[in-house]
Amino acid sequence: MKKFKFVCGGAVVVVVAGSIAAFAQGVPHARQVARQLYRTGKGKAEVQILRPDLIPAALLPAIKAAGQIQKYYEAMAVSPDEGLEAGSAFQAINYHSVAAAEAAAISGCSSKKKKQSSDCVIVARFVPKGYKGPSAFSLSMNATKVFRKKYRFAGRNKAFAISPASGNWGYATRAASLAAARDAALAKCAKKAAAAGANDCRVVTEN
Repeated sequence: MKKFKFVCGGAVVVVVAGSIAAFAQGVPHARQVARQLYRTGKGKAEVQILRPDLIPAALLPAIKAAGQIQKYYEAMAVSPDEGLEAGSAFQAINYHSVAAAEAAAISGCSSKKKKQSSDCVIVARFVPKGYKGPSAFSLSMNATKVFRKKYRFAGRNKAFAISPASGNWGYATRAASLAAARDAALAKCAKKAAAAGANDCRVVTEN
């Protein structure tokens, strides 16, 4: 996945055991969750510095300014013993929640740090402007754009699926039936998530 130029590390790979999550009753409609989504576009994300003591002074201004160009939800993790400029420093981007981004960042950092180094911690995270904490429904900035511009206004028999572990997603509209929309959304999500080593797609909204 794409990273800041001063963050070293490869793509996020999170393996989640089990099959694609089955559809659960009570999945909300698009109109019920649309208001929970934040605005998208340039400058609609902001950075929260959690461990300034672990960020080199020379890099701190760049990280603070990155809120103007980065997307939500993202998280940066480092091992305190190795630091932000080490190869183990890891940034997870385009996730559907703060918790998912932080988990991916910690996992990526932990897989790269030296065995004897201290556990990885989150040093910064990117959230939507005006972020008020976790909500029942949230999407990455990229997924939010598609939800707002395309999915929300499509006709019935539609479904939207996400992979929390990888940040991937898929949707289907104007399907022959609601069941067909669910299957198609899950299949699209699963194909992308599998490339990231995840297998946890689930339907989060329909119709």
